[in-house]
Amino acid sequence: MEAGCQTSAHSSPPPHQGLEIDLNSSWTYERKNILAPMVRAGTLPLRVLARKFGADIVYSEEIIDHSIIASERVENKEDGTIDFLPKKQVISKKQRRRKQQQAPENISKFRTYRGEPIVFQMGTNDAVRALKASQIVAGDVRAIDVNMGCPKHFSVHAGMGAGLLSSPETIQDILRTLVRNLSIPVTCKIRLKESEKDTIELLKVIEGCGVAAIGIHARCVYDRPRHRALVEKIRPLVSSINVPVIYNGDVFHFSDFKRMREETGSASVMTARGGLWNCSLFRPEGLLPVYSVAKDYVKIARWYKNPFRNTKYNILQMLQAQEPKCEGSRLALKAKDIDALDKALDACLSEESIADAKHYKLGVKFVRRKDDVDGISRNRKKHLRSLEEGMKKLAEARLKRSHQESIECDKAGVTRGEEENGSTLSVVENNMGKKRRT
Repeated sequence: MEAGCQTSAHSSPPPHQGLEIDLNSSWTYERKNILAPMVRAGTLPLRVLARKFGADIVYSEEIIDHSIIASERVENKEDGTIDFLPKKQVISKKQRRRKQQQAPENISKFRTYRGEPIVFQMGTNDAVRALKASQIVAGDVRAIDVNMGCPKHFSVHAGMGAGLLSSPETIQDILRTLVRNLSIPVTCKIRLKESEKDTIELLKVIEGCGVAAIGIHARCVYDRPRHRALVEKIRPLVSSINVPVIYNGDVFHFSDFKRMREETGSASVMTARGGLWNCSLFRPEGLLPVYSVAKDYVKIARWYKNPFRNTKYNILQMLQAQEPKCEGSRLALKAKDIDALDKALDACLSEESIADAKHYKLGVKFVRRKDDVDGISRNRKKHLRSLEEGMKKLAEARLKRSHQESIECDKAGVTRGEEENGSTLSVVENNMGKKRRT
């Protein structure tokens, strides 16, 4: 199916031209500099920009399994992209009027291009849904990653993200199902548990599922971005397993990639905030001014007709990390279209930290954990409330699935808990016609 949302041909080649990798090349997680998954931020324009500056691998933003299942694959020949668009879109009169007043936007749930070294990150709490969603995109991505580290309420209370860290049974069900049924690598990304012993036990469970790599964010679930990454806790974890580890946490300059590999023993290193605030950190030559990086980003976003709200969000992240109260940041906050956003950037030229890479500063003021005991305690209480909801939902889902599997087993004449290859497995025929073992 071809996209029909474009009305005129581009006068310039796609920004991703020349950034494609050979699809027949080997795929490894050794010594890679990676753009980490970031909710809202990791859409196509930022990934293309990261590739332009030298990123080896880029992750998509987290996309919930339900969302991709409700999408259809569209080959957008004009943009040279593969778009996953909503199958049905109900547009209100107010939305229709707004669309008529604005420039056309691409409404894809997920976009990529042939040859992008992309890892599709998925939010899920169910093995069957995870497999169904993965099979929809598997032909257009290089790997599937399951989000097991997001500490936000919307993930944890649904039994997704960091909520999965407390349910090894669900982790095994999801990862084993994906590994056994997909022909591309499967990975996951976690956070640290409260003790090294607990984290190692979790890593052993994940390793046993046959994953190709494990991403570790060097913070606990209760930590926040204002707390420094616990770099010193990673090396013992890396030594405990025989799966490549991808380190994540406090990577803000190109030199940090090598430094973190050496300090932690990790196979590869990824950056999230660092790549969003100034994507040129992937350049061996050093950082470029935020102004030039942001202008480049706007140009790419404009070419792809990226949704304005997403473009504005990322530009605000770049500017406010430097000068949140400057005139350019205020104008960007008020901008109603991409032209106004572009003009707001020009108003930032008087700000040294935005206009001159030598004055670049980190967009966070770190706080020592011992000085933020009350904050961590509040985060812990919030997480435990969300986790309680999430565990209830996972338990209900397991009960429902067990009942459905019993019915399917009876219909297929399969005995639950049958012996196969010396291990006790529950084997059912799922609705995709493949055996799923739990």
